[in-house]
Amino acid sequence: MKKQKGGVVGKIVALGASVAALGAATYYFFGPEGKKHQKNFKGWMIKMKADIIEKIESAEDVTEAIYHKIIDEVADAYVKAGKVSKEDVILYADILKKQWKQIVKSTKKPVKRAVKTVKAPVERAVKKIAKKVTKKK
Repeated sequence: MKKQKGGVVGKIVALGASVAALGAATYYFFGPEGKKHQKNFKGWMIKMKADIIEKIESAEDVTEAIYHKIIDEVADAYVKAGKVSKEDVILYADILKKQWKQIVKSTKKPVKRAVKTVKAPVERAVKKIAKKVTKKK
């Protein structure tokens, strides 16, 4: 059997990163200073974020250091392409790097809920079986 790349943890982190990025983008564009940010919006930001998410999904385990490294690699590629100013890319990369704690928080909650929803039916089934076994004796 082939070993899967990324596994469940990698997928959860990628999903969390996507959710956090979407939440941050929503706040950025529709928050208190949203009108100002909407005027400054550039299409390269979406492409950069998509490139980052793609690299996160292909990584097996994602830690804060790896997350920052991925952002730096993608930011360097955008600066080298020359279509975007270095200052804009660095500013946007810093915004993305600050989202790490939100990503971690968003990935922990669904895992706990999933464990609880799986654990309860298993416990009920074990109790039923235990009752049947004790009744037969």
